[in-house]
Amino acid sequence: MKSIIGLSVLLCLAAFAQDKTPAAVGGGHIPARGPAPAKAGAPVQALPPANAQPNTIRAGNFIAVDQKGHPNVPHVDAGTDRWVGHDTGAGDPHYHLDHPWAHGRFTGGFGPQQVFTLALDKVDHGLAEWLAGGLERITFGDFYWDVAPFDYNIPRGWKWNGDRVAIYQDPVHAGWYLAYSPRLGTYAHVEYLGKVVRGVKGPETARNSPPEMQPDFENDQVVINAPHPKMHDHKLNRVMIYAFRGGELLHFVDGHTVDLRWQAGDVTWSPASGLHYSETPPDHVFNDPPPPNGVLGMDIGIKKAGNPGMAVRTALDPLRVDPKGHKLEFENSQVRVIRVKVGPRQSVPMHEYLFNRVVFYFTDLNVRETSPEGKVKITQHKAGDFSWDGPTRHKVENLSDKPFEALVVDVKN
Repeated sequence: MKSIIGLSVLLCLAAFAQDKTPAAVGGGHIPARGPAPAKAGAPVQALPPANAQPNTIRAGNFIAVDQKGHPNVPHVDAGTDRWVGHDTGAGDPHYHLDHPWAHGRFTGGFGPQQVFTLALDKVDHGLAEWLAGGLERITFGDFYWDVAPFDYNIPRGWKWNGDRVAIYQDPVHAGWYLAYSPRLGTYAHVEYLGKVVRGVKGPETARNSPPEMQPDFENDQVVINAPHPKMHDHKLNRVMIYAFRGGELLHFVDGHTVDLRWQAGDVTWSPASGLHYSETPPDHVFNDPPPPNGVLGMDIGIKKAGNPGMAVRTALDPLRVDPKGHKLEFENSQVRVIRVKVGPRQSVPMHEYLFNRVVFYFTDLNVRETSPEGKVKITQHKAGDFSWDGPTRHKVENLSDKPFEALVVDVKN
């Protein structure tokens, strides 16, 4: 069991609270100067990896909200030009570089005198391939940049086809600059990697071993919620599960755009696709706020080709045993997707699943499972959990006074 903490395709949904005009943060304001050097303070310890695996980052430069209407990430107070959150000393391990300024010093212009525009919709294929090579890679103003791993969460709110960015010198952390978003008023540490050469893939990252974010789950058959950089492709066909109403624009390097929209509870088949980036405008009227229980949904990449000849014809197929509570959403050579709804205190007679499967739980679950041999076990899940299970035969009884809903994704290989 694993609690869903995000949906990879929805990384750009993150937005930061702002007051109405005049904005307390952002709103187009551009600071006249960068931050002052931080005063020496207590040593900062790097956050431990999220799952204690080598080269795994725990992305999250979150700070305490200093004032109502301000975001919980580093930002500039539009009224005072105070750089909130830039208060660690030179020894902060989150911004350590073995070779500071390995690609030289940036001389392209700083602050309000030279503001750049994000334009992923205008990059050539070589640059797009470089951007797709790592979560940390970005480009603007015809320059290559890396985002500090600790700051990955901050640029998620940037609009990659039109937002402006200003660069400031970091007076504390050697080798880093500060990329500031006038619209959001937030900033992230970035490392300069040199000038863009058209038609040529960009440089390798200056870090010796850049950490990588990990999927929520992966085996030889599926990968669940795999992270991806701003510009990316999808080499696997995927099952997409959505827990709230939303939408995004998918901008492809060949020039076409797909307006993707979904309703709460939708499950769709998403074929492999070419290089593109996702845009979710903050004022997109189709997007609802994420639900308060934090359940976003799931992105399931299917690794195996599948077998078109594989079909379920058993009398214990749940679609036959309980047609009211089990609905076939879709089926193809790789997957069979079934929506399960069981009412309060209701039971599903003996039925069987013949394939390995992913189960995603839209609601809390508290059931009694009974095997053909009479073995009983209690299974519980929270809304947003998922499980990976093998073939099984059982009877299920809902022990709750509330209905439960889940999606079963049979993997046919």
